[in-house]
Amino acid sequence: MVLSALYVVTIAIGLLAVTSAVLTAIHYPWHTDTVSDAPRSEHEKDYYECAYGAAPSGSAAPDEEYVRMARAHAVKAGIPQAIGSLLDHFGLRSARALECGAGSGLLQDLVQHYVAIDISAAARRFFHRPFVAASGTALPFQDDAFDVVWSVWVLEHLRNPERALCEIRRVVRHGGYVLLRPAWNCDAWAADGYEVRPYSDFGPVGKLVKASIPIRTSRWYTLLHSRQVRLVRTLTVAARGLRGTPSRLRFTRLTPNYGEYWVTDSDAVVSLDFFELLLWFTSRGDACLDAPSRATLLFGGPGRRPEFLVVRVNKRNRAA
Repeated sequence: MVLSALYVVTIAIGLLAVTSAVLTAIHYPWHTDTVSDAPRSEHEKDYYECAYGAAPSGSAAPDEEYVRMARAHAVKAGIPQAIGSLLDHFGLRSARALECGAGSGLLQDLVQHYVAIDISAAARRFFHRPFVAASGTALPFQDDAFDVVWSVWVLEHLRNPERALCEIRRVVRHGGYVLLRPAWNCDAWAADGYEVRPYSDFGPVGKLVKASIPIRTSRWYTLLHSRQVRLVRTLTVAARGLRGTPSRLRFTRLTPNYGEYWVTDSDAVVSLDFFELLLWFTSRGDACLDAPSRATLLFGGPGRRPEFLVVRVNKRNRAA
């Protein structure tokens, strides 16, 4: 009887280990920036121009729904208060500030010296402060031009997010601050609206995807892969550090939906993890302030992290 029980326990542990290994491989962030800048498609450009008010030729009046939803979501999430609190905490209200992906200008009056950039030239209509239509992966500013740069819910919409991080870090002075709030860990099923659409909208495979969402969003499912992925990434970055090489940013590519905005981040092109960005900055000698320790993020379970990654840039470190 005892041997039978041990046999069952051994089989169960083995199955759990295999399941964990498979899920770790599935959820490992395999992708990095491409060698050459991935150009935005014409469809993608039209999507954001229309979203912020530039109606395509021959169409009706601009659709305000995207802007309305984005602003309402930001207000509900307390983004203006959160950025304001961080600016007060670090004494940055009179700093030279840049907002990357400024959208409809909700945050433009939080500092005295403010500049906005957004990929959509149509967004200019929302601003009474300096505005530049530009890509976050090619900022048209000199090195060390700003004391603080912030970006909210933008990095997940960039095909080359590491290039954007390099640009942000370039234009911030030594000792300056970077405040980042991407939409962490965007869901692959958001683009098709599985969570909000009825089962009748989908075929057999789609129904299975929708039925699996409660499992895939459960704590136990996350525990089977999140810590393991972070541990592998920690060891990988440590090995690169021994060679004097900083971390590459890793992420999961997503297929965005530019036809129907079912839910928030239906148009996300990458999924980013807080721990991954923490590794990226710290491997370059920067300090991630108010962030949990790596041990806490590795062994403290999923979700134990602040919403914002707050970075103090150290440009005197040998790592670039």
